Amino acid sequence: MNNRRRMVIATAGAIAVALPLLAAERLAVKTGLWENTVTMHVTGVTLPTEQLEKMPAAQRAQVEALMRQMGVGAPRTQTDESCIKEEDLDGRTFRKSMEEAGESCEVTEVASTSRRQEYTFQCSDSGVSTSGRMVIDVVNDSRVRGTMEAALPQGRMDMKFEASWKAAACGNVE
Repeated sequence: MNNRRRMVIATAGAIAVALPLLAAERLAVKTGLWENTVTMHVTGVTLPTEQLEKMPAAQRAQVEALMRQMGVGAPRTQTDESCIKEEDLDGRTFRKSMEEAGESCEVTEVASTSRRQEYTFQCSDSGVSTSGRMVIDVVNDSRVRGTMEAALPQGRMDMKFEASWKAAACGNVE
């Protein structure tokens, strides 16, 4: 799997786990509309200068913008909304998203209570592996925060996330 796809999957995973989607024991949070804020910082991932120099200017600008968007070099914060349903809290959503993305992952539960979830993970695809740790803490039934750290083949990704419950009804948000 190329680094761009791996980072996109990791970003999607972080947003997905901004709420308790890994929970073996259901976390003590409300269902409904949530606002998720994720700050991601990727270090150690670069494209060789000679490779960038060979690209047409427009393509190079596009690649550099994509890397900035993914948090390469400097932290990037993104906020969105999601609709969390009861079935999203059954402990299978994150694992399923990784399987659908073609990842082969082993997720190990370190701690699992209604107030805190902690996991380690080891994923591989085509002989390339990624490993990391994720912690989810329930501040109260309307606020969740956590971290995820991952060792990438060419660097490291650190994420902090926070989610706040907004409403029982999700409206048009999926």
